[in-house]
Amino acid sequence: MRSLRVRHERPLWVLEVPLLIGGYIAFGLVRAAVDRGGPAATENALLVQRIERALKIDVELPLNQMVLAHPEAIYLTGYFYRLSVLAVPAVLIWLYLARRAHYRQLRTVLVVMTLLDLPLVLLYPEAPPRFSLPGIVDYMATYDILGGAQHRIPRPGINLLAAMPSMHVAWTTWCGYAVWSMLRHHRMAWLAWLFPLLTAFVVLVTGHHYVLDIVAGVALVAITVKATRWLSRRTQSTRPDISRT
Repeated sequence: MRSLRVRHERPLWVLEVPLLIGGYIAFGLVRAAVDRGGPAATENALLVQRIERALKIDVELPLNQMVLAHPEAIYLTGYFYRLSVLAVPAVLIWLYLARRAHYRQLRTVLVVMTLLDLPLVLLYPEAPPRFSLPGIVDYMATYDILGGAQHRIPRPGINLLAAMPSMHVAWTTWCGYAVWSMLRHHRMAWLAWLFPLLTAFVVLVTGHHYVLDIVAGVALVAITVKATRWLSRRTQSTRPDISRT
C-alpha cells in the first residue's frame, strides 16, 4: 500500500515536463503582452531612483563602472546573467529524482511565484537602469554577449520594461532555497545562498535591475513560500481522515 501511495503522489515526468515547458513559454508571452509602454515605465524607474538615493543604496552606476574597467569581468558577468536561469530546470530535475517527497511543494512555490510576477509587471512597469539611468553602459549589448544586442531591441514577445521584480533573482533565490531546505542539516548547506547573492550582484552591474528590484524578487519568493505552506496546512487540516472510517 505504501508503494502505491508514493507512486500516486509523485507527479509523472511525462506530464510534468511538457506542462512546465509550456507554462514557461506561456508566461513569457503573457509577460510581453502586458507591456504598458515607455512613459509609465520611465516614471516608475525615476521614482525608484529617487527612493534609492534617499536610502543611499543607489549603487548601480558605480558597480557598473567598476566592472567596465575589467574586460574579463564583463564577459564573466554577461555569461552568468544569460546562463544562471538554467539552474532552475537543473534543480527541478534533482528534486524529482532525489527528493521526490518535497518536489511537488517546491515546484508549486516556483509556479505560483512566477504567476504572481504577471500582475506585478502590469501594475508597476519599470524601465531597467540600462534604459533609464544616465551613465549605465549596457555592455552585454555593446559586446553582444550571447545575443545581448538583440535583447535591447523592442520586438514582439519581449517585454524590455518589466524590471520590477527581478525574476532572475527570484528564480535563483528559489534555487538557493530549494537546495538549502533539502540539505539544511549539512554544515555546508549555507553555500546554496551564494548563488542568488551572486545573481543579485550580476543584475546590478549589468544594468538590468535596481536594488529595489532585487528586494522585490526576494520578497516574492518569501511571500510565496509562506503562503503555500499556510495553504498546505489549511488543506490538510480540513481533509477528512479516511483512516478512521
